Amino acid sequence: MSRTTTTSPTIEEFDAWTDTAETEALHDISQRFHTRHIIKGDLFWALAPGGAIYKLPLALSINDFEALSNAQTDTESIEQIKRILSAFAGDKQSQQLEREPIQVVQNILDDYGRTITRSQGADLGKSAGSSIGSTNTAG
Repeated sequence: MSRTTTTSPTIEEFDAWTDTAETEALHDISQRFHTRHIIKGDLFWALAPGGAIYKLPLALSINDFEALSNAQTDTESIEQIKRILSAFAGDKQSQQLEREPIQVVQNILDDYGRTITRSQGADLGKSAGSSIGSTNTAG
């Protein structure tokens, strides 16, 4: 999926490079790695720029949720998403994800994490169907 040019830049291009040019170039790159998702039932479906579709569960086990939440680095997060993807959708999907540019994988991971959080309801972890609060019946 690489879009690299085959000609080397000129010295003049280096001399003319500005923060604005870099911002524009990075914006262009981010658009090429943009992912989209939809939710169907309790499934998160991600569409990568190359057309690959990935299926992930929104109903995570406590172990999967903790493993994903406790990841300390991007590498650990990516390993956990690959493990969940492999267990849920098969090794072929996990292997396909490994061939995606890291920006695509990170975008899927970010979207998935936000969606998991939103599916729990408020930041307090309440789902839409759960009670607002519990009544303390102890004296």
